[in-house]
Amino acid sequence: MTHSPSPRNPKDFTDQDRLALPNAGMRRRVAALIYDSFLILAIWMLSSLAILAATDLGESLGGPLYQGFLYLELMAFYLYFWTFKGQTLGMQVWRLVVIQPSGGTLTRRQAIQRFLAATPAMGCLGLGLFWILVNPERAALHDLLTGTRVVQLPKP
Repeated sequence: MTHSPSPRNPKDFTDQDRLALPNAGMRRRVAALIYDSFLILAIWMLSSLAILAATDLGESLGGPLYQGFLYLELMAFYLYFWTFKGQTLGMQVWRLVVIQPSGGTLTRRQAIQRFLAATPAMGCLGLGLFWILVNPERAALHDLLTGTRVVQLPKP
């Protein structure tokens, strides 16, 4: 019996291939979050600059309406990448993919549920992410709440 080589490109993985992959560990997930945070910060800076240019108020941005806008931008970032190919840019660098229980890419509904579950889990000083350290399956709290997994792709 011959073993077929594992795919090199994340797009070449079948849903069954993804289900067989191990859950990602804490270090890789944190590294991907840090990488993504730089991208999100840049997006927030550009959108804030656009708001200032469009409104010409000359005042500092703030308040609940502005914070809600930033939150929606953050949500749009994750929803786009999780539903498009299962990876944010930071996840691509660290070879991580978020999958649904069948191994496929998240649906929009699943991505929204995951994001909304991750918000309080990550907002409490990342306590939901530290769940990985006590969970034998290395799943974060928002993974468990939504039935999703973050798996680590093999090296090419």
